[in-house]
Amino acid sequence: MTTNTLLPSSSTSPAARPGAGRRTALAVTGFLACFLPAVFAFNMARFLLTGELPDHRFHQATGQGLLLCAVWLVPLLGLLRAGWAGRRPSAAAGWQHVSFLTVGAVCAAVAPGGGAPSLVAVVAVTGALVWAALPLRPRLLEPVLVDPLVAPLALLATAWFAPYAVGQLQAQDAVTAGNHLHNPHLFDMAWLVGVLMVTGLLAALLPSVRHLVGWLAGPAVVLGAAGLAFGEPTTWSLVTLSLGVVCAAGSLLRRR
Repeated sequence: MTTNTLLPSSSTSPAARPGAGRRTALAVTGFLACFLPAVFAFNMARFLLTGELPDHRFHQATGQGLLLCAVWLVPLLGLLRAGWAGRRPSAAAGWQHVSFLTVGAVCAAVAPGGGAPSLVAVVAVTGALVWAALPLRPRLLEPVLVDPLVAPLALLATAWFAPYAVGQLQAQDAVTAGNHLHNPHLFDMAWLVGVLMVTGLLAALLPSVRHLVGWLAGPAVVLGAAGLAFGEPTTWSLVTLSLGVVCAAGSLLRRR
């Protein structure tokens, strides 16, 4: 008589400790990839705390600054942490990073002013170096399975944020003078909400990343609250805040 033994999946199998060379590569590429978002986050936090450039506090807290940096840094840190331990990074970290790069590239192609293509190129190259240094890479391909609860939330968020993103890119592309000519805040806002839209759609389509609906809900709440706090249009801010709350409720309901 034979006994069938189930082999452990890659997510549960013991991690193989990377060698010194691999860890050195991870440390170097991780520093290069994380340096810019860390510096941006520090400066934006300093601006908010000291009141520097008060007319741009909404951007400092969200698209130009802290919120965009969080969306930028978190998947990188997830990739690096797993790679350092010799584990395969999660599909969620992989998709978040790929989405960030892809949306940035599309936005830079549509509105190339203010040095946006150069910034996205640096982000893409340093991010690619991190992927090259990983001992194991995330598994991104899996069958699509639409979630009946998350999908309507993702579509609702896309319907709400898409016109805003298009408007921000059009406004950025039309800039010919002033602060936005060299500091593309409007491009950054489109980048941020574009990532949120793609994140929600991925959560709706791929079973392994369903929990990423929380990365739609949380930033939407922050966007709406920051808009109310820093003088953005009240209706837009309230709807965005409400959308985040609804998505958060849907995420909690799905977990239960």
